[in-house]
Amino acid sequence: MKKAITISVITIIGLLLAVLIFLSIRSSRLVYNNDNAIGNSAGNLNNGGLFCEYNDKIYFANPYDYNKLYVMNSDCTNAMKLNDDSVASINVCGSYIYYVKNNFKQETIGTIFRGQLFGVYRCDLNGESLKALYDSLSGTIALSGNSLYYQHYSDTTPLAFHKVDIAGKKDTKISDTPYSPACVHNGTIYFSDPVGKHNILSYDTKTDKTSVLYDCNSYLADVENGYAYYIDLSKNYSLVRLNTSNKTLELLYGEKGNKVVNYNVYGNKIFFQVESTDGMTGLYRMNIDGTQIETIAIGNITNIHCTSKYTFFQYYEDQGVLYRVSTSGADTSVEQITIK
Repeated sequence: MKKAITISVITIIGLLLAVLIFLSIRSSRLVYNNDNAIGNSAGNLNNGGLFCEYNDKIYFANPYDYNKLYVMNSDCTNAMKLNDDSVASINVCGSYIYYVKNNFKQETIGTIFRGQLFGVYRCDLNGESLKALYDSLSGTIALSGNSLYYQHYSDTTPLAFHKVDIAGKKDTKISDTPYSPACVHNGTIYFSDPVGKHNILSYDTKTDKTSVLYDCNSYLADVENGYAYYIDLSKNYSLVRLNTSNKTLELLYGEKGNKVVNYNVYGNKIFFQVESTDGMTGLYRMNIDGTQIETIAIGNITNIHCTSKYTFFQYYEDQGVLYRVSTSGADTSVEQITIK
C-alpha cells in the first residue's frame, strides 16, 4: 500500500514538472511576425521614434521621466511606466516592443539625433523579458517582418547599415553607407541617399538589392500610398511629393525665405516644421495635397510624432515639456500635457 502511494506521489510530481517545463518552453518561445510587418511610421522614426501607436495603445519615451519607456491609452489616459530604460526608435508589433536604449541625460537629450544611443533591445509588451539584440552604439532602427534594420556603429565604420533578426541572431552588415531604415513599406525600405546626389533609393529586404527610385536631391524621403514625399534640397528646401506610378512631381510647400526642415505624414495630413526669415518659424499642418495650410505653433519645434488622435511635439529649447494637438480635427489649439 505504501509502495503504491509512493509511486502515485512520484507520478504526480513528474507530471507537475513536465507541465512546468512545457509552460516554461512555451513562454520563452519567440512569436514571429508576418513578412510585411512594420514597427512604426516613417514620420515618427525620422523624428526619433519617441512615440509609437499600436492596438489603441501609445508606447512612448516620457520626457517627464528621463525618456523612460511608458504606455498609455490612445486618448492619453492611464499612463504607466513599463521599465527604467530611456528609449528612442520605438517599434511595436505582435508580442514585442523594440527600441534603442539611450543613455539619457537631461542636458544631452538632443543626442538621439546624432547616433549616440546604446544598443538595440526587445521586450514584452509589459516591459519585461528584456533582451539585447545588439549592445553597442547604434542609430535609428526599424522593424520589417522578422528583422530589425539599424545603423550600426564601429570605430572603423560609423553608422553602417545592418540587420539583425528579432531573436538577436544573424547580425549582417548590408552596407558601409549609413542609410536610415526609417521608411519601411511592403517589405521595401526607402531612404534619401546620404552621399552623392541624394537620390531616393529603395532596398528590397527579400533580395537585398538597392536601386534608385527617383533621381533627385532629396532629404527625409517617405513613401506612403503611391507617393514619395521628400524635402527637395535643390528647391530651397521645399516639401514635394512624387507620384511613384507616373513620376509626376507636385510642390506641396515652398515659399521664398522659408525652408522645410522636418515633417511627418499621417493619414491625410502633413505636419511640417518651417525655418523662416520673417518671424514665422514654427509648426504647420496641411492636407497631403498641399491645401489648407494651418499654423500650429510658432517657434523652434522638434520631435513631431503623430498618432490617430493626437500629434505630439516639443520646443527645441525645452524638450522636457510635452505638447499635443489634434492630428486631423478642426480644432488646432495646442495643449501642454503632463504625464506622471
